[in-house]
Amino acid sequence: MKPEKQCTQLSRFLQYLLGRSPDEFGLYLDCDGWCKIKHVLHVLSEEEGWKHIRMGNIREIFFLIQNHGLEMENDQIRCMDRSQLPQPEPILQLPKLLYTYVRQRAYAHVLKKGISPLGGKKFVIMTAQEHLAQRIGNRIDQKPVQLSIHTTHHIEHGGQFFKYGNSLFLTDYVLPACFYGPPLTEDRNKSKKEQKNINDKETKIKPHETYGSFFPQFDEKKPGKDSRKHGSKKDISWKKVRRQKKRR
Repeated sequence: MKPEKQCTQLSRFLQYLLGRSPDEFGLYLDCDGWCKIKHVLHVLSEEEGWKHIRMGNIREIFFLIQNHGLEMENDQIRCMDRSQLPQPEPILQLPKLLYTYVRQRAYAHVLKKGISPLGGKKFVIMTAQEHLAQRIGNRIDQKPVQLSIHTTHHIEHGGQFFKYGNSLFLTDYVLPACFYGPPLTEDRNKSKKEQKNINDKETKIKPHETYGSFFPQFDEKKPGKDSRKHGSKKDISWKKVRRQKKRR
């Protein structure tokens, strides 16, 4: 495929992604329609036919095509025509459960403090589709933790939901009493020093625990004058008589 044709197809896909249905791919754009390019690349890596796309391929669009319909500024990109872009709207009819994901390392803190927006965003992003929630979670962590939000409890505690397109739901904060997740596992991020101390303590062998073992003991004292004391009285007296005979 020629580079110009590939760039044309890619620009059309990005216009659909950034100008019409970002929620379909689990993306929430800011009020001006901007999205970080790294988030766009995450989406492309999940789509058949676009997994090979890199930053250089996106830049080629602006050099090879005139009417690409996109704008790029620093590390962000957006669609020029944003007339069909969804906007957050209040909603009352909700599913019983919504799903979101948090980082494994932040899970203990989230259980105590609640769910807050990630990455400087304005809202917590949720969806009623578990597979889409998993897709979003995989972008933030290798082993993200799934959380289930009780929509009724959230509203009873004063929370409010907004719908973004057909697939995403937004809220500014979720109290710990309004969601649940898997049991908290033991922290695996212990320092190497702490882990080494634990291993040494568990593997230390005490003297009375060496059952069935024999350890020979050697006398390190060198033979000298003191060794004469260990001779029998008969040997000592015989040597004394012998010395007296020599003197005579």
